[in-house]
Amino acid sequence: MLWERPIRDLSITSIMNGTGLSRPAFYQYFSNVHNLVEQLLADLEVELVTAAMPWFTASGDSRAALRESLRGIIAVCVENGPVFRAISESAPLDARLEIAWAAFMGRWDAAVSDRIALEQKAGMIGPLDGSAISVALNRLDASTLVAEFGRRPQGDPKAVLGTLYHIWIKTLYTEPIAGFEGLDS
Repeated sequence: MLWERPIRDLSITSIMNGTGLSRPAFYQYFSNVHNLVEQLLADLEVELVTAAMPWFTASGDSRAALRESLRGIIAVCVENGPVFRAISESAPLDARLEIAWAAFMGRWDAAVSDRIALEQKAGMIGPLDGSAISVALNRLDASTLVAEFGRRPQGDPKAVLGTLYHIWIKTLYTEPIAGFEGLDS
């Protein structure tokens, strides 16, 4: 349903008409449409975290693990693109979804920042502000994944992988420009 319409246009009746089940069946699992959407986001997060594990837990070649993680994340988004798009686009217009989306993105920011810190301690990543970089990379990824896989026709997963991998590698695994510490420098 999310290929054709935004979350704001979903109703319990329209959802259940698409399943062939009754309204009471919906209420066995969800209290309202918001609850359903929050559960969809939680399920999507589990899939995305599982896909990202190669890099989050890498002990060897971090670059290869990063590529594998991005490949897995893209695969999840190819399959679930309309859900990801619908939630990300609805969040600014709906206070409850905005809170859920902010928490979702915040957990990604923390996980990436923690991994950057580990890589910095191991000497794999040079000095940079891991928290700020994680926010920038995660927002870039989310925007790109929504744009490429949230609508039909979907983008080319290989091209998206190449682009995102290039950006992550150049950002994390190359030395920062000497003397550049941000716009205030």
